[in-house]
Order: sequence, then structure tokens, then C-alpha cells
Amino acid sequence: MKILSILGLLILLPAMYVTAQPTDCQLPPNSYEVDTWTFVNGVPIPNLNPACALARLWASGRAGGTCNKLAWDIPVTIHASIAQWLWFDVSGTRWDWRIMKPGTYAGDCITFQICSNGDVGVNYEGFADLYSPTTPKGCKNTIDTWYGFGTPFDPGNPANWVRADDLNGDDDIIRQICPGHCLTTKLWTKVQVDTCNSACEYEDNAMITLTLLNQKCWVDADGSWWDQAPCVIIPQ
Repeated sequence: MKILSILGLLILLPAMYVTAQPTDCQLPPNSYEVDTWTFVNGVPIPNLNPACALARLWASGRAGGTCNKLAWDIPVTIHASIAQWLWFDVSGTRWDWRIMKPGTYAGDCITFQICSNGDVGVNYEGFADLYSPTTPKGCKNTIDTWYGFGTPFDPGNPANWVRADDLNGDDDIIRQICPGHCLTTKLWTKVQVDTCNSACEYEDNAMITLTLLNQKCWVDADGSWWDQAPCVIIPQ
């Protein structure tokens, strides 16, 4: 069963600042950067700081000639390389059950939306039954936990639930969705409290990592340009 859930923040590995172009996506020989502008409400704003620019432009392939030839063919190539971007919104990254009596309980309390112009990998780590390190001897130190997703959702259908630790081997890929590039769903949880669960605090801390699977080689892992330190905007 595939579970698409977002409980943690987007994790990106830190990148070192480099000045050389990546070897697998070199610009054409003798390329030089030219001025660019970004339109804001129809007004062109010059990109004065390359590190903070959303788009940059290089020119290359100088051509020239001289003689008495009647016509000259000058081939022109315009190429655009688009980076993958990600936007997500999670209504919450924590659940807090307050349980009066033993029983089985389910809840729907997290809605998430994810948008991207490429495929996004979802990796689950650390999911397990809720655990208490202070349970007295002879009492159960875990609470059986399940997860499910979707809308609409039937909490009474056992097929809609997966055990917490099974998520760790159930990584997913969110395929690019066009048009709109967005996926919206709900995340559900279910717990089973037994009579042998003590009056303790039970918890599990897990991590979900989102990975951009179609990112360009000229974008550092921190999301900055390969030849620029990360953008820093100084308030005026």
C-alpha cells in the first residue's frame, strides 16, 4: 500500500560553493553572461545580484564574415534549461492524542498539498508504534499505530491502513501532475490502546524526506546557483 504523507520539513543536503560549471552540463565554449530583467507586475526589474536572480542568460557562438557573397545563412539557437521547483503546504506536523479509556481510535487531522514541475521522491524513516521508556515492568510499552491517506477515506476498511513500521520500506514517487502540478490529500492515523498500556506518555519521532528527482546539474543541493554563494537579501 502506498502512503503519500508529509510530516517533516523538506530536507536538502548542504552544498559547497563552487565556481566551476558542473562537468556534465557545461555551457558552450566562450559563453559570457548578459544582463537580464525580471518582470514584476509588468515592470522590468534588473537582476543586479546573480545569486538572487531567478533567471540568468549566457550568449555564445559569435559569427562574422566578409566577401561578395549574395546571401549569408546564420544559424541561431535559443535554448532554455528549467530547474525543478517544489512547493508544499502541511496543515500540521504533529498529532497529540488524549485518550481516556482503552480502545481503537482513528483521526484525520493533517491535510497536505504538494506542487512540482517534476517527479518528487518520498522517503520514510523512523516510523514505529508509539513508545514509552517509562512504562512500569509488566506493562505494554508501545501503542499499536497505523497510517492511511486519501480523500474520501473509509476508516472502517482495514485495507486503507498500513502499520507504522511498514512505511519505512514503502517509499513513494509523486509523479508530476499536469496541468497544475499539484496533489492534495489527507493523512489519517489510527491507534489501539490496550488495557495493559500504562498511564504514560507515548511518542514516535519520524522523518520524511522529499527529493527532487529531475533537478538540473547547475543547481546546488541547497537550491542556489552552482557558481554563486546562497542568496542573502539585506533589508533596506
